[in-house]
Amino acid sequence: MVTSGSVPSAPPHFVLVPLLAQGHLIPAMDIAALLTARGAAVTLITTPVNAARLRPLADRLVASSSHSGPFRLAELPFPAAPFGLPEGCENLDLIPSPPLYLSFFRAAAALRGPLTSLLRSLQAPPPSCLVADMFSPWAADVAADLGLPRLVFHGPSCLTVLSFLSAQRHGLIGPGAAAAEPFEIPGVPHRITATRAEVPGWFNVPAFEELLRSILEAEAAADGVVLNTFEFLEGDSAAAYGAMLGKPVHCIGPLCLSTKDSVGNVGRGGDAAVDTGRCVEWLAAKNPRSVIYVSFGSLTYVPPKQVIEIGEGLAAAGAPFVFVIKKSEVASPEVAQWLSGEGGFEDRNKEKGMVIRGWAPQAVILSHPSVGGFVTHCGWNSVLDGVTAGLPAICWPHFADQFMNKRLVVDVLRTGVDVGIKGPLSYVDPNSVQLVTRQEVERAVRSVMDGGEEAEERRQKAAKLAEEARKAVEEGGSSYRDLDRLLQFPSQKYCNAAYCNGAGTLLYLTIAG
Repeated sequence: MVTSGSVPSAPPHFVLVPLLAQGHLIPAMDIAALLTARGAAVTLITTPVNAARLRPLADRLVASSSHSGPFRLAELPFPAAPFGLPEGCENLDLIPSPPLYLSFFRAAAALRGPLTSLLRSLQAPPPSCLVADMFSPWAADVAADLGLPRLVFHGPSCLTVLSFLSAQRHGLIGPGAAAAEPFEIPGVPHRITATRAEVPGWFNVPAFEELLRSILEAEAAADGVVLNTFEFLEGDSAAAYGAMLGKPVHCIGPLCLSTKDSVGNVGRGGDAAVDTGRCVEWLAAKNPRSVIYVSFGSLTYVPPKQVIEIGEGLAAAGAPFVFVIKKSEVASPEVAQWLSGEGGFEDRNKEKGMVIRGWAPQAVILSHPSVGGFVTHCGWNSVLDGVTAGLPAICWPHFADQFMNKRLVVDVLRTGVDVGIKGPLSYVDPNSVQLVTRQEVERAVRSVMDGGEEAEERRQKAAKLAEEARKAVEEGGSSYRDLDRLLQFPSQKYCNAAYCNGAGTLLYLTIAG
C-alpha cells in the first residue's frame, strides 16, 4: 500500500456490498455499469440466489460496447439456517414472515468473515475502495481490517437521509416520541412538516434499534457517501447533508439512466410476467399520455380488499391503465375470483386495461409515449423511474423511506398528488392495513390524468425534471462530474499499484461454504 495522496498506476478497483434486496441490488449493478464504463474494476458481492437473478444483467453489462473495466460477480454462501431462515432465503423479498427481517440482517452480517477472506485473495487487481450499502454496516469492519477507504451508499432520497439524521441529532425522534405528532424538520433546505413516525423510515420499529446504532456508527466512521440523486433534483439537500456529515457526498444519479438501451431496460429487476412486445403493442394503440401505470414495488403487500378497490377505482376513472399485481396477491382466492371469474375485472376492462400478474418491465412501460401518470409506493428507485420518464405521480407510500420520498415529490418538487395514507404501515406486522376506497383512487387518478391548470403545471414540472436528469448524466453534467470525483477518490486516501489487464472480462467467483 502506498501513501495517501499519491497517484495510482492503474484504475481503481471498487468493491460493492449491496443490501440483498432487489431495490438495492439493481442500483448496485447500475453503479458497476457506470464505473466499468470509465475503466474502473468492480467486484459486486452477492449470494448464489441473487447471483442467479443478476447474471443476465451482468452478462449484458460485459457485452455492452461501453464496458471497458473488468467486472466480477462474487458469490458468498448465505448462512440462512443458522439464523432460523429457510434455505435459499437470500433476498428480502423471499422472507416468508415479516418478523424474520431482523434475522435476515443478522445472517447478512455473518458474511463479514467470508468477505474479508475473499478480498484478501483478490490480486487482479487488488481492491482499492469499498462501497457498502447503509444496511451493511458490518462491512465497516471489513474495510478497517484491510485498510481500505470506505464509502456508504444510500438507496433513499437525500432528503430522507438528511431529515432522519437531523431529527435524530436534535432528539426529535426515538423512544417516547408520539408517532403521529407532526414537527418541522430542522436542518433541511425546505420547510417540511412530517410526523415522528414518518421520518425514521425503517427504524420506527423498536427491534431495529441495534441495527440503527450500527448504521449510524458505520456512517460516522466512513470516508464519504454515494447517493442516487442529482444536483437539480436535490442539490440543496446534498449540500446540507455533506455539511452535516463533514464528508464528501457523491451524487451520481439517476442510476436508472446508466442503462441507455431498451434491451437493458427490459431485463431490469427480473423476468417480466408479460411478453414485453405484447405490452408495447398494447400501449402503442393508446393515445399519447393517456395511460396510468400502477405498481407498488417488490416488498409491499397489498391485501385482497385493497387490490379490488384499486382496480375498481381505476375502471371508474376512465383512463386506460396497466395494473401490476404481485403473484402473492393474485394467489388470494378473493383476488383470483374478482379478476377472472365470470364477468370478472379483466373481462369487463379488456379494452382499456392490462393486468400484469408478477414482475413488470417497468422502465419500458414508463418510458412509452402513451403513459401519462404513475401510481407508486414511492420507493426511491420507482420515484426516479418516474422522474426520468417525465411523469406526474400519485403517491401511495407504505413504509420505510417512502413517506419522506412522498414529501419530496408532493411538497417540494410539486409533481405529484397524495392519495391520502395517514401514516406508515408496519412492515413487521402483516395485519397493518389502511384502506383507500375506490372513490379515493378514482379521485386521485382524475386529478393527475384529466385536464386542468394544476394537472398541466405538474406535467410541465415533471417534463423539466426529466430533461435535467438526462443533462446530469451526460458528459459535463453534475452527476458525470461527481462520478469523476468518485473515480479519483481512492487515490486520495490509499492506492494499490498492481493491476491486471482484465478489461472486458466477467469473472464469477463462488466461495465454498
